[in-house]
Amino acid sequence: MDNTVVLASTGFCGRELYALDDRANQLYMVGSMGCLTPFALGLALARPDLKVVAVDGDGAALMRMGVFATLGAYGPGNLTHVLLDNGAHDSTGGQATVSHHVSFAGVASACGYASAAEGDHLDLLDQALSGAAPARAAGPRFVALTISAGTPDGLPRPTITPVDVKTRLARHIGADQGGK
Repeated sequence: MDNTVVLASTGFCGRELYALDDRANQLYMVGSMGCLTPFALGLALARPDLKVVAVDGDGAALMRMGVFATLGAYGPGNLTHVLLDNGAHDSTGGQATVSHHVSFAGVASACGYASAAEGDHLDLLDQALSGAAPARAAGPRFVALTISAGTPDGLPRPTITPVDVKTRLARHIGADQGGK
């Protein structure tokens, strides 16, 4: 676990990860919809000793579809892209996305990801995270999980500031330069 970093997209992805179990190896992207996966790519390339897991949402992925091509072309084998597809922009009022018209795994595969799967079974996530998913070649893994819209009642916002989350993660991975 010390070498695994979990990065969560804006909105409820980050809030739910925080509520489940806030840890030093986690980063919650704030106010940068669609920017999580490029950040994850940079970290995975810079730190091949880490396992980088990017937890994305369907709205954010649709916003930055071009990043699939970049991740497929340059993404290393230590990067796992997890997409939670609830068909809605839950964080901003539940507006529908067009994700039901898109095969995200098909896009990931066409863009060169080493493996890509989609469905509503958690074993797909287990396979992707364990590296057991079949891979064409070395490169990033992708899994899209269809989930229900909605959030748990009383879902908290992180009480830790974005700067403190960044500093804590930097310390956890040994990249702390002593400043904020």
